[in-house]
Amino acid sequence: MDNLSVLLVEDNVDDEWLALRALRKAGMQEVAVVRDGCEAISWLSSAARNVTVLPDLVLLDLKLPKMDGVEVLRKLRSEAATSRLNVVIVSSSEEPHVLATCRSLGVLGCFQKPLTTQSLSSILQLLPGPVEGAVAV
Repeated sequence: MDNLSVLLVEDNVDDEWLALRALRKAGMQEVAVVRDGCEAISWLSSAARNVTVLPDLVLLDLKLPKMDGVEVLRKLRSEAATSRLNVVIVSSSEEPHVLATCRSLGVLGCFQKPLTTQSLSSILQLLPGPVEGAVAV
């Protein structure tokens, strides 16, 4: 699991800290953080030019400045290079129609904030293919 790369898209510093803590407890050191929707698109577009640096997992908040998470997700799915990224929603949003939209756009799952070691374990089990140690978080 040490080689699993993650992009965390989170604008709240407290939620970022909790997510990073859970990720590091799980042994994930390759974590990039962006703090708004436009920055996420820019980061992923740049990474898409070199497929080897696309993250294995994108943890996406929905309530973001500049471009919300649903818009980010739509943009990712519309581009060939990022259309198949593993995206998981981690948000405080409980709006059923928003979460249904995310599911229709192919997210692996939707989880409530804050990200915990337990929710991270569940997220890792959703990833396609075997992830070593995914349950032992």
